[in-house]
Amino acid sequence: MIRKIAIGELQPGMYVVDVHKPWLEHTLWRSRFPVRDLAHVSALVDGGITEVSIDTTRGPDIPSPAPTLRRSSPEWSPMEKSRPAPRVSLGEERRRSARLLHDGSQLLDELTLAAQAGQRVEAARLEPIVGKMIESVIRNPDALVPLARLKQMDAYASEHAVATAALIIALGRQQGIAAPELEKMALGTMLKDIGLAAIDARLIGKQGHLSHSEYVIVQSHVEEGLAVLEATSSLPETTVAVVLEHHERYNGAGYPYRMAGDEISLAGRLAAIVDTYDAMTSDRPYRAALSPTVALRQLYEQGGTQFDPALVAGLVKTLGIYPVGTLVLLESGHLAVVEQVHADNLLSPVVNVIYHAGRRQYVAPVQVDLGRKVGNHYGQIVRAESFQRWGLSPERWQPA
Repeated sequence: MIRKIAIGELQPGMYVVDVHKPWLEHTLWRSRFPVRDLAHVSALVDGGITEVSIDTTRGPDIPSPAPTLRRSSPEWSPMEKSRPAPRVSLGEERRRSARLLHDGSQLLDELTLAAQAGQRVEAARLEPIVGKMIESVIRNPDALVPLARLKQMDAYASEHAVATAALIIALGRQQGIAAPELEKMALGTMLKDIGLAAIDARLIGKQGHLSHSEYVIVQSHVEEGLAVLEATSSLPETTVAVVLEHHERYNGAGYPYRMAGDEISLAGRLAAIVDTYDAMTSDRPYRAALSPTVALRQLYEQGGTQFDPALVAGLVKTLGIYPVGTLVLLESGHLAVVEQVHADNLLSPVVNVIYHAGRRQYVAPVQVDLGRKVGNHYGQIVRAESFQRWGLSPERWQPA
């Protein structure tokens, strides 16, 4: 876990990963190092260092305060318990999810405008949205997550943030993470790209490859975002870790600190996976969206290099090899939309057959459980397909 502390809290043995000063303003030859002794701390003070970030997985943390019965921070007060979530139909949950995604996206737009104007970013306003998202995923995980994948090109930034929050909640539940910690992670994914508000929008949406200097500017959004949030909000460490580490990579090739393996917090490793998956499955100005199946396959191939392999496997188990809402081609030549995933048989989900690819015409929709040994006259899945290729509307054919 990365924690920012005042220089007066620094102790021997701690591992410093950032001195929060441009390299021209200090005499240190590196900004990542273990603290040797008190003389070393004194030398940092003499060098004008007033605060540092430490990695608590590579050295000791500052002592924890004595436990209290209640959290009194006016900025952030996560729910102590997850409220019971009554079961509702998939159709009703999708209607609720659509409203929730709209409200979350709209609120994020407001916070981004505040950041651009140099105003206070009231991150705690997102708490009710995050709580409702957790309740939605608990009630029916096949509603919020697939719906969040559908985005408007001109609203990508805020809708991507909400979608990654939905994904980290679903993946976190699969990993057995408790609701209070999931809230902090989801808040981090909602806020992780707020630093992009400080970067020229033309650069963010540029088609083609970025130059080295342009890429460096885009990378700065991580620390820009952290600076804005630390100046205006009081956030949990887990939330800060998501903001700071969502572009770190398991093999150390990420940024801004080039952390590797378990140096990256669990929250950071989860965020890196869901952030990449949602970006891959979204249309961007410089490339078309990948199908969920292709994106999962590529992530799986990068497990152990770019991403934590155990967590990537967890995402596959969470979403299925053919996630809900995916268009697939069956052996019969029909196109179908995945409606339900069998946790014990990821290759044979329940699908809604809607179209004959050979005749290029719609058929009367019929629900088929590909996992059944009898009653399936359509065969198994041949491959995932693209709605756009066949001129079909993904919004129309989402499960209801």
